Amino acid sequence: MGLAGALALPGCATAKGRRLGISTTKEGYQNFFEASGQADTPYAVNYAILPFDLSLQAISSGELDAGSNFTDIPLTIWGGSLKDCRIIALIRSDAQARLLGLVARGGLAARSPADLKGRRVGYLRCSNYHYYLLQLLEQQGLKWNDIVPVSLARDTLPAAFASGQLDFWVTQGIETILAQRHYGGRLIAQAQGDYAGNGVVIANRAALDNADTARDLGDYLLRFRNVIDWMESHDDPWADILSKATGIDRAYYLEWRHLKKNRTRLVPIDNKAIADQQTAADLFRRFGVTSMRFDAEQLWDRRFGTLLS
Repeated sequence: MGLAGALALPGCATAKGRRLGISTTKEGYQNFFEASGQADTPYAVNYAILPFDLSLQAISSGELDAGSNFTDIPLTIWGGSLKDCRIIALIRSDAQARLLGLVARGGLAARSPADLKGRRVGYLRCSNYHYYLLQLLEQQGLKWNDIVPVSLARDTLPAAFASGQLDFWVTQGIETILAQRHYGGRLIAQAQGDYAGNGVVIANRAALDNADTARDLGDYLLRFRNVIDWMESHDDPWADILSKATGIDRAYYLEWRHLKKNRTRLVPIDNKAIADQQTAADLFRRFGVTSMRFDAEQLWDRRFGTLLS
C-alpha cells in the first residue's frame, strides 16, 4: 500500500536520518505540534492521512510505526488485523467531553431514546457511535431489530440527516454541534459517565522491539502529551487551527469547548482502561455485532508507563 497522503511535520526536515511514520486524520493532533512548540524533534515525522482500516493495515504491516487516530472501541472487532499492533498510550476523556449524543431531526415528535423504536437511526458501524447506540437500546429494553439501523460512512451521515433520510443521528464532538446548529436537529440524549471510548496510540510490534524506534516513540509520546495539554488550555488558537483544517466555523468549535467540563489527557495505560474496552467488546457480542471472543488484555503494552507517569 503506497502512502500517497503522507506529509512531513513542519520543523522536522533537518532530522538526522531517523523517521517515524504516524497515521492521522485531517483534523488530527499533527496540526498542533508547531503551535505548541513540540515540532522540533530529533527525527523526521511523516504523517499519513488515512481512514481507520487503512491505518490499521499500514501499522500492522510495518509501513507505519504508529497511529494517533484511533479509539479503543473499534479495535474490539478487528481480531487478526491487530496481531502485529499494540496500544501503547491512552488519550482519556469522559463521555461528556466527547459530546457523544443522539440527535432527532427537526419536526420529529421524539423526546427520549424510548422513541427510537421503529425509527431510522444513522450511525457509524463498529465505532463509539455504535457502542452508544447499543447502550441506549439496552437501557430502553430494545433489540437491534426494533429500530431501522442505517450504517453510513462518517462523511455521508450529515447529508442523509439533512435530506430527511434519517430520523435520528448518533453524533460525537463537533458533529453534535453541527447537527443542531447547522442541520436543525434536537439533542435528546447525551452519553454520561467516565467512559464512552478512549483515544489510544497504537504502534507496530516490531517498531516497539527496535531500540532506536522505541526511544523515538517514547519521545514522541512525551511531546504528544504536551500537545494535548496545550490544546486543553488554548481555546482560541485550538479553534482557529481546527477551523482551518476542516473548514468548519470556529464558533462551533468554541461552543463545543465551552460545553466541555473535564480535560482530555494522555496518560499511562491502567487496569480501568483495559476493563472499559472489554466492557465494550462484551456489549458488541451481546448484540451479535461479532461472535469473536475478544481478550482486551492482550492488546495493551505498558512499556511506556513509567515514562508517562
